[in-house]
Amino acid sequence: MTRIAAALLAGLLFPQEIPEPASTIAARADMSAIFRTWRLKGVLGCPHKGRTRHCLWVENAFPCGIIEVVQRPGASLVAEAQPAVRGLRTTGGHGGGGLRFADARVHTLVPWPPDFIRFPIAKPWPAGFGVNYLSELDPVGWRIDWWDRILRPVPVVGDCETRPLQPGCAGTWGAYYPRTGFVLNPSEPKAAFLQAVRAGRVASDPAGRVTLSLYPFEPRTGHYLQLLRPVLRPAIPIGSPGAIDAGAGSRSGSYLFLHFGIFEECHRCLAPRLVGPR
Repeated sequence: MTRIAAALLAGLLFPQEIPEPASTIAARADMSAIFRTWRLKGVLGCPHKGRTRHCLWVENAFPCGIIEVVQRPGASLVAEAQPAVRGLRTTGGHGGGGLRFADARVHTLVPWPPDFIRFPIAKPWPAGFGVNYLSELDPVGWRIDWWDRILRPVPVVGDCETRPLQPGCAGTWGAYYPRTGFVLNPSEPKAAFLQAVRAGRVASDPAGRVTLSLYPFEPRTGHYLQLLRPVLRPAIPIGSPGAIDAGAGSRSGSYLFLHFGIFEECHRCLAPRLVGPR
C-alpha cells in the first residue's frame, strides 16, 4: 500500500511537460471503473481431469493501454517511450473552422492486478509495456483520409451526435472513420478524446497502415477512456454524451489517456476476451 501511495503521489506531482514512468500511470488508474462495470453473467462448468470444474463468469472494465495525443515534435509523456519517439517530427496544429490536428502514440500496458481478496475480475494477461503505434511513422494514413475510405469504408449517415448508434460512430463523440488526426471540433480536449480512440483503432486494425506492433485491445463504444494529463479525471464510457470536460485544456497540446477495455472471463474455464461495444 505504501508503494502504491508513493507512486500515486509521484504521478500527481509530475509537471505537464515531464514524462513519467508507466508504473505511475498505472497507479493512477480509476479502479472504481472496474467495480462500476463488474457484473456476474452466470456460472459455467467445464471438464477437468474427469470432473466438472465450475467458475463464475464475470465481466468488467480493466486497464489495458496508454494512448497519447500530442502536438509537439517528438513529444511523449511516457518515460519508457522516449527512445522510440526521439527524433520524430510532427506537423501539429489546426486549421480554420475548428479543424484540429494532432499526432498520437498507442502503448500496451496491462499491469499486474491488485489482490481484491480473491474477488473474481476479468482481466487480460499481464503484458507489461510496449510501444504499438507512432502516427509520425504512418504519415499517409494519419493525414490523408482516402486510405481508410478505400480499405475501411464505413459510411456514417448524417452526424454521430444525432445518430450515435451507427457502427462508424464513437457514440456522440464523432466518427471513428476515416482514422486520421484531423477532427472538426472547436474544443481541443474533445478533439483529443476522438483522436485517441481513432489511434487505438489504427493500432488494433492496421490494414494498410504502419504500426510497430499490434495493439490487441480495440477501443470500442461503451468501453472506457480516462484522462490522466493535463488533469486527472475519472474514466468515462467512450462515446457517452456530455461526459468530456471541455475545460481540461493542455498548455502544450499533449493529452495522456488510459484505455480500459471491457473483458469477460471465467477463471480456468473461459480465457479472458474483449467484449463487443456497449
